[in-house]
Amino acid sequence: MSLKRQFIDSFRYNHWANERVLVALEQNGIEDEKTLSLFSHLVSAQIIWLLRIEGLPTSPFPIWESYKLTELESMTEESGRNWLNYLNGHQMETFEEMISYKNTEGKKYETTIRQIINQVLLHGSYHRGQIALRFRELGFEPPETDYIFYKRTH
Repeated sequence: MSLKRQFIDSFRYNHWANERVLVALEQNGIEDEKTLSLFSHLVSAQIIWLLRIEGLPTSPFPIWESYKLTELESMTEESGRNWLNYLNGHQMETFEEMISYKNTEGKKYETTIRQIINQVLLHGSYHRGQIALRFRELGFEPPETDYIFYKRTH
């Protein structure tokens, strides 16, 4: 499998997992500030990283803003669609192009697109794990978001 196909598969999974979290938040009526803050951060980071790759301003999306579920619905959908559109349209197979950007504190960095993609995917898994723990702390069963469950149904 090419790296491009691997990344497309991984972002399809990532979007599926994020949607499962979102549905579980809605179905259980979870409005816990910490849980919403974690999910907001996860989605904002995905958006910010793609904006950085595309050389666009990231200021509309503060990294730790807490959004309402209705906002998270549209952000999750848009982020998933935009990442897949980007990957499908990417002309190179290596993803080794270097991106220059500033972090949220204004510090300059250079990172390859491949490294950014891995960051986005691993960052999402990390925070979905934290969200699963919050579900349990609040007395709810978290949604299953493991990759193998995605592959068994897709």
